[in-house]
Amino acid sequence: MKKINQFSVFTIAALSLGLFLNSCSKSENDPYAGKTDPSTIATANLVAYFPLESESASISIGSGITYSKKSGAASFVLGRRGNAYKGSTSQAFLEYNLATANVFKNMSEYTYAVWIKCPAPVGGAASVFAVNGGNANMGNLNFIVESQSNADSLALKPYLYNSTTAWQGQDFWQFNKSFLSDKWVHIVSSYNKTTSTMAIYANGKLVNTSVRYADGVVDGVQPLLGALTFGTDMTKINIGAWPKLAAGTATDSWMIYYPGLIDELRIYNKALSVTEVKALYDAEVTMIN
Repeated sequence: MKKINQFSVFTIAALSLGLFLNSCSKSENDPYAGKTDPSTIATANLVAYFPLESESASISIGSGITYSKKSGAASFVLGRRGNAYKGSTSQAFLEYNLATANVFKNMSEYTYAVWIKCPAPVGGAASVFAVNGGNANMGNLNFIVESQSNADSLALKPYLYNSTTAWQGQDFWQFNKSFLSDKWVHIVSSYNKTTSTMAIYANGKLVNTSVRYADGVVDGVQPLLGALTFGTDMTKINIGAWPKLAAGTATDSWMIYYPGLIDELRIYNKALSVTEVKALYDAEVTMIN
């Protein structure tokens, strides 16, 4: 009887050890085990996610968005998490088709978050990503890196288009030492319809805000921009190129292709709070290569 009990104890111990070792092996094989997935931050409002792993795995979330093509010298290399899109001045971009019913059509405010690693553009301004339609040059939504950037910091310009106000094109030019040149930096840009405020963050910290107006002063009052209504003529989203460059209709020499890296692009249909932006960045940092 005693021998049977010893055998049972040894058997249970061996099984327990096996399960423990198997669990450890799985954890070691998964570099993200036990870490916070950034997609769990404001999940209900995350309407588009571009992990940019490869051509076939460049988009993961996005109703009404379908991958179309890779152009020019665009490629995928080791990025901030897994792979990243690598741009080039040689006609490089990714293109996606937008259905009539798409995630951008009814967005009245937004946030986008993205890792970029970009050298200072030379000879013009580069578009990190853009939704076409709206303004002929700028599109409906555009995130731009300006040539005023220098060796250690970038000049960034988020742009939005609102079809229902006199002042339709709104941009928020920012030059800041937090926007690192040719080094990875996590950028978040948002527009809040309640406060009519554009905001920009770097590595989880608020850099600046700007109140946006719909028109000039009338009878002593200047109307706020309020809820957005993008132009309905949106058909494409491009990563790494201006809408006109991607369409082959650009006549302005200042429009250049994005020359750097882009990774983990996320778009939300609301303005994330300061707390949510910090939580998103903290989660992103746990997932970097």
